Amino acid sequence: MITQLSAKGEAKKEELIQELLKFGIFKKYNKQLYELPIVVLQKEFNHLRGELKNV
Repeated sequence: MITQLSAKGEAKKEELIQELLKFGIFKKYNKQLYELPIVVLQKEFNHLRGELKNV
């Protein structure tokens, strides 16, 4: 069960990273995107999505 949750979390993180890369975010917080926790990636993605809706 733990393995499945971990795999799903990693898949979600990979998807978020790919979406952020599409928006041109390559490096932030002096870390590579893969080193950031998923919570930070989600925050960045939601922030970008909000900006796109307001355009």
